[in-house]
Amino acid sequence: MTSEQLNIIKELNAKIQRLIFLYEEAKKKSADLQQSVEERDAKIEELMATITNLEDKNKKLQLAGAFKASSEDTRDAKLKIGKIVREIDKCMALLNK
Repeated sequence: MTSEQLNIIKELNAKIQRLIFLYEEAKKKSADLQQSVEERDAKIEELMATITNLEDKNKKLQLAGAFKASSEDTRDAKLKIGKIVREIDKCMALLNK
């Protein structure tokens, strides 16, 4: 082999070593990114479960609040119903004329 061929082989060997190094670095980075994705997926699932739990609690609180009317709310509702009934009675009286 000539000196030129040996130089070409050495350069080729150096490039192959560089490619192997870059491949190993990319492989490590890919593994790190995959782990990060898995951790984020787990966190997302945890947060989605929390959201579902909080939505259920919110619905229960809203339902409980609907049944827990204050006396003032009840009084206002009775007044409004009474007013509506009087208006209906007036309309019926006008229709009967």
